[in-house]
Amino acid sequence: MKKKILDITINYEVIENGEKNILFLHGWGANLNSFLPVAKELKCRSFLIDLPGFGESSLPNSIYSSYDYANLIERFIKDLNLDNLILVGHSFGGKIASIIASKNPSWLEKVVIISSPGIKTKKKFKTRLKIFTYKLLAKFFYTFGLKKSLEKLRNKFGSQDYKTSKGIMREILKNVISEDISKELKKIKKDALIIWGKKDDAVPLKVGIKFNQYIENSKLIVYENAGHFPFLENFDSFLYDFKKFIGEINNG
Repeated sequence: MKKKILDITINYEVIENGEKNILFLHGWGANLNSFLPVAKELKCRSFLIDLPGFGESSLPNSIYSSYDYANLIERFIKDLNLDNLILVGHSFGGKIASIIASKNPSWLEKVVIISSPGIKTKKKFKTRLKIFTYKLLAKFFYTFGLKKSLEKLRNKFGSQDYKTSKGIMREILKNVISEDISKELKKIKKDALIIWGKKDDAVPLKVGIKFNQYIENSKLIVYENAGHFPFLENFDSFLYDFKKFIGEINNG
C-alpha cells in the first residue's frame, strides 16, 4: 500500500489478525520486512512501514532529523485514524518511537523500544583514538584538496550504516547520530517496554539502562546471548515478553 504524507510517499503493509493496532518502525538500513515474522504471530492489526529513504518509500527531499521523521509518522497515524495504538521501534525506529511517545498523545497506549540510540555516552579509548585519527587525516586531506583520499578515509573509518548510505541518506545519518533525546525520554508517561541484547556492540547496554532510568513507567528486559537484533536473535523469548506486555498473554 502507498500513502502520500506531505511530499513523501510511504509504503506500508497491514496484517489483519485482530483489532488491536500496532505500528512497527524498523531500524536504519532495513525495511518493513524486519518485523514481519513478529507481526504474523500476533492477534493484532499490524502496520509495517518503510521509513522515508528505505524500502519502497520515497526519499526525503531535505536533510531530515529524527524529529522530522517523528512528525511524519505522527501525521501517518492521524491520517489513518489509528487509536489505542502500540508503537514499536527497533534502533533508529525506536528513537523515532521515543520522540513520538514523549508527546504522550491520547491515541498512544504503549511503546516498545528495542536497542535504540539517542543517548550520548562516554566512548571507549579505542573509539576515541579512532575518531581522533580520522579527524586528523580528514583535515590534512581536505586542506590539500585530496577528495578521493578523503572519501576513501570516510569509507574506511565510517560505520557500516555510513558505508551503505548514499546521497541525502548519508547526510541524514550524519545529522541524526549527533542527536541526544534524553530530555524527551524523561517526558514519556506511557507504559514502555525496553528490550536490549547484552552483546549489542552497535548500541551498548548502558544506553538501554539509561532509557530505563529516564522513562518513568518502563521495564527493561535484557537477553544475555543477543546482539543488536534481540527480537530476532531471541525470537521466542521476545514474542512471549511482547505478548505479555500488550495483553495477549495473561500476566497472572
